[in-house]
Amino acid sequence: MNYEKLSKLFYKIDQDMYKSELEKRKNSYGSYLTPLTIQGFRKGHLVKESYPLFYVNTKKLMSLNNKVLLNSSKISSLISKLPLYIVEPYFHKLIVNEAQSTNEIEGVRSTKKELKELLSELEQSDAKNKRFKGLLKTYMYIDHIKPFKEVADFRTLYDDLVSDEIDNKNAPDGDLFRQGYVEVTNGISTTHIGVSSEEKIIEALHALINYLDDKSQPQLYQYMVAHYYYEYIHPFYDGNGRTGRLLVCSYLARYLDRYSAITFSYAVNKNKVKYYKALEEIPSPLNKGEITFYLVDMLELLSSGQEGIIEDLELNLAKLERINEYFTSDEWTERKDERNLLRLITSLTIFVDDETNIPVTKLMKISKNSRYMVNKIMDNLEHEGYVKLVSQKPKVYKVHGEFLENILVL
Repeated sequence: MNYEKLSKLFYKIDQDMYKSELEKRKNSYGSYLTPLTIQGFRKGHLVKESYPLFYVNTKKLMSLNNKVLLNSSKISSLISKLPLYIVEPYFHKLIVNEAQSTNEIEGVRSTKKELKELLSELEQSDAKNKRFKGLLKTYMYIDHIKPFKEVADFRTLYDDLVSDEIDNKNAPDGDLFRQGYVEVTNGISTTHIGVSSEEKIIEALHALINYLDDKSQPQLYQYMVAHYYYEYIHPFYDGNGRTGRLLVCSYLARYLDRYSAITFSYAVNKNKVKYYKALEEIPSPLNKGEITFYLVDMLELLSSGQEGIIEDLELNLAKLERINEYFTSDEWTERKDERNLLRLITSLTIFVDDETNIPVTKLMKISKNSRYMVNKIMDNLEHEGYVKLVSQKPKVYKVHGEFLENILVL
């Protein structure tokens, strides 16, 4: 027998069988009840009935849970094979993808070029431009965000992450959160109405903190349930999507790895219809609070993001082998300094992107050579057509595309 949504079974079986199936799902050996209660929602309106969220650890859900854990282990193994100087630039590439994706989901205009430049500034010092600064900084330290223990922690996340991007008319008007009414629409109809007052928001967030502290439920499921419940509460007028995804990412980064966590919004952005449909189906009165199918959808999105990283790492590690093989040729035996710097800049290019621009200061830091030595080597490599000078002040280089193609293709 296929495990189907209760909202579908309602129309397939009689009322007694439907009630029996509901009781079985809520009380079977593989069931998990949560203390988180939602109000039913139908055709753009709240209904009177409320339901505690629950899920059943079905075979499909268990299989996905194992898949995510195995993918995380594989990602960590592949990352361990990277040269140390590539690890952070590669992670920063994922941050830019994630930030761009989360902005696209929320309809916030940004470009990857803008985000890359800001991330580079943040690496050096404190960026002057405030736009997206909180977003990128939070992602940079995703695995350092502590578990949420106080209701005020949710406001702190909002302040750090999105407050600079929110229009003043949508700023929180309560002590910590919104006081007034808020709804979500798809442009045609209302798809969600947030919890009704700041007092109730705080009460619901306390319940969420207590739930996250509960160690009796599988953690991966727990974090995804928490993500939904935060979006259900909708504690702010604007910025709930970005803070809600960052909330779940912070827990995933500690439980899995920072690479798996950072790709969540990227995977959601590629499957927005699936993501929003999963969120919107939960409060249907016919589903009675069951969140099993939402969990399946979220773990499928997460695992698809992980698989994208695995594929990218495996391909680039294969390219790295070819690059290392190229530099073992007799041509480079007597040119150790040029070989080392060119291999460094070429390796960074394949793991970040073909348009990677690398300043002399970065080359000095990674190679531990003086400015004089780096400038001399790079001048030689430019003269011989291996690299291009992108800018003079400051001096920035990129690998010549033809040279890179010759190594990887021929």
